Amino acid sequence: MSPVGKILREYQLRKALKKQLGVLKNFLHTDDDILEASARQELAGVIADGEKLLQSPSAESSREWKKSASAVLKKYNPHSSMREILDILAVALMVAFGIRALFFQPFKIPTSSMQPTLYGIHFINTEKAHKLKGVSPLFGKLGKVGNYALFSSRKALLEVPGTVQMGNELYPAKEWMIFDSTILPLSDGTTAILPGVPSKVADYAELYPGKYLSGKAVNGYLSDGDHLFVNRLSLHFREPKRGDVMVFATENIVGPNGEKPSDSGDYYIKRLVGLPGDTLKIMDDVLYIKPDKAEKFVPVYELAENMKKLYSGKGGYQGHSNSIPGYSNFLRHSSEEYTVPQDHYFMLGDNTRFSADSRVWGPVPRRNLIGRPAIIFWPFSRRWGTVDRLEPLDIPTGQSGVRTFSSMNLQ
Repeated sequence: MSPVGKILREYQLRKALKKQLGVLKNFLHTDDDILEASARQELAGVIADGEKLLQSPSAESSREWKKSASAVLKKYNPHSSMREILDILAVALMVAFGIRALFFQPFKIPTSSMQPTLYGIHFINTEKAHKLKGVSPLFGKLGKVGNYALFSSRKALLEVPGTVQMGNELYPAKEWMIFDSTILPLSDGTTAILPGVPSKVADYAELYPGKYLSGKAVNGYLSDGDHLFVNRLSLHFREPKRGDVMVFATENIVGPNGEKPSDSGDYYIKRLVGLPGDTLKIMDDVLYIKPDKAEKFVPVYELAENMKKLYSGKGGYQGHSNSIPGYSNFLRHSSEEYTVPQDHYFMLGDNTRFSADSRVWGPVPRRNLIGRPAIIFWPFSRRWGTVDRLEPLDIPTGQSGVRTFSSMNLQ
């Protein structure tokens, strides 16, 4: 063997010996308090022999030592391989949870209040959507598994021969024992199944007891909505500003009459429109702001460039409304003003006619802010990627229906 080859061979032998010595030393160190004295002595002897062998290793002596070292380790730690795997998994989990706690937290959009910027569970009218720019040509063509894996969507088809009448009640069910679905009894004795819980099905299919159905009464997909990562670190480097989409915790937020964003202490996502000291009012579907120490009100889009699209009247954007379904406590009419207290922020949904937000339960304390959404990682829709970067779809928002705008069913 050449001198260079000999050096390389000795390097490889030493590397293998050091690795095995590391395993032995780690085991002796971690289990020192539970091993008997004889076991500690035997392990220490094997380690000493290995350290001596490192000075001048040979293939034969290294092989014999590794064989005896493995036998001793197996004698006192028969599950060493499994233990190493579990140690690696434990470290990986700690890193993953550390990243989640300090940097990026996964988040699922819970409702439709931020549409069309961010979508919760929603219906997609595929016949019309396929004609629009930005919709993947693969959408709806990959079968049940493929379409859900890429687009988080399940087929919603209700096609009946002739004319039938819907029954008086919708019944919840499960598809594949996982997904929420709804059973619809029909007057001809048959039933139909649509994806989603009964309340969601009633909304997107515009169903009501006794309604007459014919032909393709429903033809589209139900999407599970946007899943994104929230950048928790961003608030340490830049203070919240008007126009930011923001995730916040709902605990300890209570309106004048006991209203809460959530009874479960979960997270919400809205757009921050009012800073501490801002005075707000809504007139003719436009949010006006008088900043702290300013003398006059100006439209919010003059203070936050990224909010201009909310007043485009396209793709579902509708400005800001005083009225919301149910009730509100703040900015209820055009003559009402509200000044945001210190260390608090006023939040509104982009789908303002159908959003329970700070108009109901008031401002959000600074301590409740979690972070800004960074990217949508699923599904692979036109919104996939950086949050809040898209211009509106080039279609009129139109008039609202019972719970939504039909223009929002196209993406």
